[in-house]
Amino acid sequence: MSRRQRDFMVPGRSLAVGDRGMAATSHPAVTLAAVDILRSGGNAVDAAIAAIALQGVIDPHMTGIGGDCFAIYAPASGQPVAINGSGRAPAKAELGWFRQQGLVSIPDDSPHAVTVPGAVDAWCRLAADYGSKGLDEILAPAIHAAENGFVITPRSALDWARYGDRIAKHKGTLPLVGHYP
Repeated sequence: MSRRQRDFMVPGRSLAVGDRGMAATSHPAVTLAAVDILRSGGNAVDAAIAAIALQGVIDPHMTGIGGDCFAIYAPASGQPVAINGSGRAPAKAELGWFRQQGLVSIPDDSPHAVTVPGAVDAWCRLAADYGSKGLDEILAPAIHAAENGFVITPRSALDWARYGDRIAKHKGTLPLVGHYP
């Protein structure tokens, strides 16, 4: 048997092959949203933004609008383009306040570890400069899921059960945690 051919008698995944575009994510609905964007005439930038926005709604443990975005886009012609959508510290985050609170470091699970999101601005720049669809269409799957609900996969449910208490202990986060198992 060739090294490239999978043994179909043992568990595993076959090689994915496509000739008109492809998407791969950690959530089936997210992958489908990206493929749907491609099928409707969108390009890779449109599909990537649609996927990451929906992932942030239905599987926020993996990504979200409160994070960063680092992208390298290689247009069909021309040089690759790098986008740094990293966040910054909030304008009112002053060292003196943290010292008054007795904080010498910020724990990973603290809301103070969150930066001003840079992801959404990066998405907007990528869509405007390299996308082929408007943000209204690109973000439609994420908006629909946020407004109408979605199926929680067993993995997401496990993550919420395992880690939900990390954010639930902080004021203002309990309603978010309460929406998940």
